[in-house]
Amino acid sequence: MTRFIVRDATVADAPGVAQAHWDSHQTTYVEPGLVRRDRVEGWSMRNRVLVWTANAAISEGIYPPPDGFHRMSLHVAVDDDGRVVGFACTSIDAEPDGPRPLQLEALYLLEEFHGTGAGQALLDAALGDRPAYLWALDVNPRAHAFYRRNGFELDGTTKFDDDWQITEVRFVR
Repeated sequence: MTRFIVRDATVADAPGVAQAHWDSHQTTYVEPGLVRRDRVEGWSMRNRVLVWTANAAISEGIYPPPDGFHRMSLHVAVDDDGRVVGFACTSIDAEPDGPRPLQLEALYLLEEFHGTGAGQALLDAALGDRPAYLWALDVNPRAHAFYRRNGFELDGTTKFDDDWQITEVRFVR
């Protein structure tokens, strides 16, 4: 059985979060042909590390959010070797017109950890049973089923992501 623990992220986790983010984007979006490779890879690994370093520092309370960032909580799932295998992040009032104050901004897990309970553990750490909302790719049935099992329902709101050229749907609970 694959083992993992979920904990609050630290700045030292930022490169691992960036790598898990990159790898998850490849297996979830690029390889199935849902998002063009150049769109996903336009966000370079260097820039991902910079963004996740800032997000982790903000989450840890090392410094307040600079312009372009907002307060975020960041959790990681790590395997027995300390490798980041997934992460979840939330924020409050990131979208002024959001249906709830709390938003699940991201939950990504390496494909090899699907079905291990790590995704559920990340969601539980990030949200517990609090009301929240999230955006998901409109054609991601695995994610849709996961969120529905956790009490989320589509609210009929969609948006188009110009950067990735995809449609997203909103789930609320």
